[in-house]
Amino acid sequence: MTVATTASTLSVRDIRSSRPQSLTAVGRGLEERRRRVLVLAELVLWRRSAAPRWSGAASSAAADRYGVVVAGLGGLAASLAATVSAVGRAAIRLQAAIDLVGRADRRAADEGAWVDDDGRLFLPVRASLGDPALEAHRARLDELLRAEVQACLARARQSAAETDEELLRDLLSSARGAPTSAGTSGAPALASMPAPPVPSSAGGVSAHVFASAAWWRSLTDEERRTVIRERPEWVGSRDGVPAQARHEANLALLARAEAAARERFSAAQRSTGIGYATARRRADEHVAALEAVRDVLGRRDGGERRLLLIDTSGLDVKAVVAVGDVDRAEHVVTFVGGLSTMVGTDLRRYDDTFVRMRSESRALAAGQDVAIVTWMGYDAPQVREIVTSIDRNVVNAKLARDNAAALADFATGVEAARDRPAHQTVWAHSYGAVLAGFASLRTSAVDDVAVFGAPGLPFSDVSRTSLKPGSLNVLGAVGDDVFDYGWAVHGTPSAQVAGATRLSTFALKQTGSGCNHWLHSRSEFVDAGRTSSGHSDYLRQGTDSARNLTAIAAGRPDLRVVQGTDERACTTIGPSVGVDPMNLPRLIP
Repeated sequence: MTVATTASTLSVRDIRSSRPQSLTAVGRGLEERRRRVLVLAELVLWRRSAAPRWSGAASSAAADRYGVVVAGLGGLAASLAATVSAVGRAAIRLQAAIDLVGRADRRAADEGAWVDDDGRLFLPVRASLGDPALEAHRARLDELLRAEVQACLARARQSAAETDEELLRDLLSSARGAPTSAGTSGAPALASMPAPPVPSSAGGVSAHVFASAAWWRSLTDEERRTVIRERPEWVGSRDGVPAQARHEANLALLARAEAAARERFSAAQRSTGIGYATARRRADEHVAALEAVRDVLGRRDGGERRLLLIDTSGLDVKAVVAVGDVDRAEHVVTFVGGLSTMVGTDLRRYDDTFVRMRSESRALAAGQDVAIVTWMGYDAPQVREIVTSIDRNVVNAKLARDNAAALADFATGVEAARDRPAHQTVWAHSYGAVLAGFASLRTSAVDDVAVFGAPGLPFSDVSRTSLKPGSLNVLGAVGDDVFDYGWAVHGTPSAQVAGATRLSTFALKQTGSGCNHWLHSRSEFVDAGRTSSGHSDYLRQGTDSARNLTAIAAGRPDLRVVQGTDERACTTIGPSVGVDPMNLPRLIP
């Protein structure tokens, strides 16, 4: 550890060669001396109390002298305690810097790369993959690697330098008998902690997410507890911080939001006049949304819930709630809803559905765990806005485009916060698929995407995205007019994107029957239990579409049911005129 009188400049080499255990050993030695000083002070007090009682000037002088000695020993013990605390904190923070360098080394090694002592990342010479889409995906993985390694090393150097300088200040303060940066209680002061990085949406890779993850890793356990307690807003919405820490911070923010919402609701109820109708409606929606969040978090059905976002600053309440252990599950699914989605009206039913689908996914995952996140982290377009708004209209891609970074950052943050990577899937329905499409154009940690009822995607070829070949799955049900017509305003029809895999949503009782079921009763040819119909039937239990989604979530693409010839014929004729053939009357007795 270097102690200097000017700002330290520590290299990766310096950090690697640091030995925090030496500081720990020094701290133990100083603690032993502090205890000896306290014993000595007690001995002096005992000798004073055991001395023969006498009076006079000499007695007063001796008493004063004893007092000075005891006070001096007490001051020395306090200085030693402060020094022990400072040295111990420095050792912990230095170890955190070493661990950050170690994470950069491990991430590089996982990809066949390495980091030298000057902090330079060297990528291996890549053999040609013979496929432009694979080459593009490989390049995006390297971009993610570079962003994470650079963030870890930058924070490690900064943290080590700050620790070096703080230890110098604390040692000087301790020698003078002044308070150290930890304060007189030994607890870390918020003002002495490094502030978190400022989020930035610039560029196509979530570099600031890795910076946030590195910032969190650089803090001591005491500092983390202090931040959650005193500045939960630093943590609750911060992608890259572990889910458990975000949950604890968001519980505090939820309580604040509930109090503020109740106050706004009361004020809105007291207001009169037509002009206050919108305020009253919005206040009522906010209260309902927060009640839904509290209700879901309080469920006791064996699935642990984690609140990963609560935000009441926008038109609607934004919330992100997970069922399952996002920090440790081998598979993490993020669901994005579409038109008219709201926390107050939809969170409970989504949670009900995903508890079931999580169980089904885990059954397919060969003993591995699955966590499912209901991501309501954007103000979804509402039905009333179709005629009242341009920017927030469901036929306008602006909302999807503007919120794509938030979704990509969330998925990247899940990865950045974990010790081991997860297989990540995005399920996206309706307008949410447009948002997921824009997010797929940004480099992120998403492995697979399944869009269902998608009105279109903002690209025509998977090779333009950050996804690997074969990872874009498209589901379109019979009679889903959004899936059939949405592309007219939202880009390429999802089923026509080059490299996309069209999955089954429609089951015939016998193969080779083509569309003969049009001429017979539905039950004769169509397996209604396995067939999805319309725009909102994709998640129904027992359907092929739901089974496909759970197979993707479990990392079992081999269990997907791909759309066959019969289904393709049946789902590209009737729906083209906006008719669900399953709902047609019998034409022949």
